Amino acid sequence: MEEQNIITEETQELSQMDAISGIFTEPGNTFEAIAKFPKRNFWLLPVLILVVTSIVSSFLFFSDAELVGKMMDKQKVKMRESMQEKVKEGKMTQEQANNAIEQAEKFMDPNGLFFKITGIAGAVISPFMMLFVLAVIYMLFLKMMKASFEFTNILNVVGLSLIISAIGSVLGIVVSIISGDLNSIGLSLILKADTVGDTLHALFLKLDVFSIWFYVLVAIGLVRVAKIKPVMSYLVVFGLWIIWLVISTFVFGLMV
Repeated sequence: MEEQNIITEETQELSQMDAISGIFTEPGNTFEAIAKFPKRNFWLLPVLILVVTSIVSSFLFFSDAELVGKMMDKQKVKMRESMQEKVKEGKMTQEQANNAIEQAEKFMDPNGLFFKITGIAGAVISPFMMLFVLAVIYMLFLKMMKASFEFTNILNVVGLSLIISAIGSVLGIVVSIISGDLNSIGLSLILKADTVGDTLHALFLKLDVFSIWFYVLVAIGLVRVAKIKPVMSYLVVFGLWIIWLVISTFVFGLMV
């Protein structure tokens, strides 16, 4: 009973800032501590921090005309190639393709209000979408494994881990501005699109150090809050991420 009281007192001392700092110093113990308080929303502050850093990153991005211009030029080239393919396949006439390109380029004007509003809105909405989508997906897999957990704890694991993404987003855009091209802290810094091609370069942009760190933390967190085997946690977390990387890069060819 005495030992139980000591544990309770220690966990009660865990503040929001203690939880965030614990992600860097001792993530396993931090996740185990927050699991004792499933009704506390430890996820909220890190997500709000990510929203702020995403807005700052968007502002820095839009402020660099060279960087924005390069990205837009690549997007326009891909769009024109796609339209020409449809013309060749008989899915549309050349006139229809030209009209579609003209309309699309109006919305792709980096100096336009629509473009900037979309960028800022994405910076605000994306962190919350990522939080809840990932939390729901992990919840479904944990239920299939018959694990015992509280959904709020899953939110806390993902949310606290997103503090790493907040740091990565700012550093990524700073490196991009310095290098004059869209980059992340990873292989994309040394393996350029000119060398490996646009598709592989897009993959390397997503395979950055901070993304890997984020998913490692999530895997550790799920082990602690749901009491599942580490190997199962890493298989689920990294397996789903790899599937997403393959689909977004090679199937849909999404730009990062």
